[in-house]
Amino acid sequence: MTGTKSFIYVHALWAVKDNQPLLSLPVRKVLFVHTQQEANAKGIQLVTINGVADHIHCLFKMMPVQNLSGIIKQLKEMTAFWLNENKLLLQPFEWNEHYAAYSVSPTTIDKASDYILKQEQFHAGKTLEQELEAFDKMNAHL
Repeated sequence: MTGTKSFIYVHALWAVKDNQPLLSLPVRKVLFVHTQQEANAKGIQLVTINGVADHIHCLFKMMPVQNLSGIIKQLKEMTAFWLNENKLLLQPFEWNEHYAAYSVSPTTIDKASDYILKQEQFHAGKTLEQELEAFDKMNAHL
């Protein structure tokens, strides 16, 4: 075996403070482009990012020298700072403190990315709470 091949893919999601639906589609579009660029510049290998008005999902590749809470903290801080600095919302923006994170098999990266990219369709019929319940049920059987 040549070289180290250690990494893990993580699907993470977190919500706007108090689950407020503050992220309109135009705001999300520019926020996600900015976040992708900023994450890459900071060494976070962000594969996919998307979301709806009250929460976002991202899929990233985590390397051994990185830690989960540190990556998520960076992503949350950079997005909140950028939204507030650019005054894209009528009120100060904050994320909820908590997040959910799930490991993703390299063989299902395409499926996870597709799921993240289809958040608007998924949430046309389901709330964030229903989504998290489904994740919990799915992971309880592993």
